[in-house]
Amino acid sequence: MEAGNLSEAKEALPQLQKAIDKAAARRVIHPNRAARLKARLARLVRPS
Repeated sequence: MEAGNLSEAKEALPQLQKAIDKAAARRVIHPNRAARLKARLARLVRPS
């Protein structure tokens, strides 16, 4: 997103969400934090 390439960010979003879900499943991060991170990422990629 920082580079301004929205299409690449949209393609990377599912991979990021999967990694966040794995971390939450293994209790590396709290499930609520994982949900918050995924929501914030989705909001950044969402078209305005």
